[in-house]
Amino acid sequence: MKFKHTFEIASRPIGGDAPVFIIAEAGVAHFGDMDLARQLVDLAADGGADAFKTQFFDVEALISNRSQEWQDRLRPRNLTLEQAAELKDRCDSKGLIFMATAHDETRIPWLEELDVPAVKVGSGERNNLPFLSRLAKLGKPMIISTGMSSMSDVEEVISTCADADNDRLALLHCVTSYPTPNEDVNLAAMDRLRDVYDGPVGYSDHTVDDLAVYLAVARGAKIIEKHITILRDIPNAQDWKVSADPTTLRPMVDNIRRAEQMIGHGRKEAAPCEQPGIAWALKSLVAAKDFPAGHTLSESDLLAKRPGDGISPNRIDTLIGRTLAHNVAADDLILEKDLLP
Repeated sequence: MKFKHTFEIASRPIGGDAPVFIIAEAGVAHFGDMDLARQLVDLAADGGADAFKTQFFDVEALISNRSQEWQDRLRPRNLTLEQAAELKDRCDSKGLIFMATAHDETRIPWLEELDVPAVKVGSGERNNLPFLSRLAKLGKPMIISTGMSSMSDVEEVISTCADADNDRLALLHCVTSYPTPNEDVNLAAMDRLRDVYDGPVGYSDHTVDDLAVYLAVARGAKIIEKHITILRDIPNAQDWKVSADPTTLRPMVDNIRRAEQMIGHGRKEAAPCEQPGIAWALKSLVAAKDFPAGHTLSESDLLAKRPGDGISPNRIDTLIGRTLAHNVAADDLILEKDLLP
C-alpha cells in the first residue's frame, strides 16, 4: 500500500508544508476530577494547541490482577463516556480538536461514539498487532507513538496498518521514560523512521522542558505531542514531571511557530529583509587611483570596495583592457558609461 504523504485531521492538514500539528496531551492529569479536566481543556485552548487529547481505559480490561498496584493507581483516574462527551463538547466550543487514546478493547466503541477525527495509539501497544489492526480498521487517520520500539517493531506497525487498508498514518518518535534523560532523547531516530516511511513523522515529548520539542521541529517534526498539567508535585504520578502548564504551554506553542518561520521555505536566495544590505554590505569595482581619459584598465587599477551599487567584482574581466572615456578619480565607481565602446 502507498501511504499518503499528507492527510487531514478535522480539516487540518498534516505533513508536507503544513504547520506543525500540536497535541496537548492531558492523559490522566484530571485524576478523575471533571473540574480539573475542564481546566485542562481550557489550558490547551488558551495555550494555542491544535488538539486536546485524553485517555480512555477500563482498569480491569487494561491491567491484570498481577499488578494490583497499577490497578489501584489508575482506577480513580478514569472517565465515563458521558464525561468524555462533555469534554469533547467543550473542545468543540473552543475550536479545539478532541482526540483520545483507547488503551483497551472496551474503549474502541467510545472512539466511534465520540466520532474522534483521528486515533492516537500509545507506545504501550508495541507488538499488540490485533489491537492495532482493529483500531486501523476504524478508517480514521492514525498517529502512533513508537516508544520502546526497534525498527522491526515500527515496520510491523506500518505493515499492520497497510493490511487494514489504512493509508493515513503518522509515526511519532517517543521515549517512554518520565522524564527522559538528555542522552536518551535520540531525535536522530526521526531520520530512521523516514528511512522506512515517507508519511508524516513527529515527536512525542517526555523531557522536563521544551528544548527537545524545538529541536524536533527544526529536524522536521510534523506533529508535536506534549503533556499538559494544572497540578505539580503529585505523589504516585509521573506525567506532571514532563508536562507544560499554564505558565509554559503558550510560550512553547509560540516558540514552535517562531521556529517554523525561521526554518522557512528552504530555497537559497536573498531574503526580502536583505535588500537594503545589498547596497551597504556588498562591494563594487572602483578606481585604485586617479586615472586620465584614455587610460587602459588593468587588474591592478581596480579595487573592490563598499557600497555595492556599481559593477560587481565578479565582473572584473569585463573591464580589464577597456579604455576610459574621461578622467576618473580614486575610489570613483567605474561604470559602463565611463568606458569607450
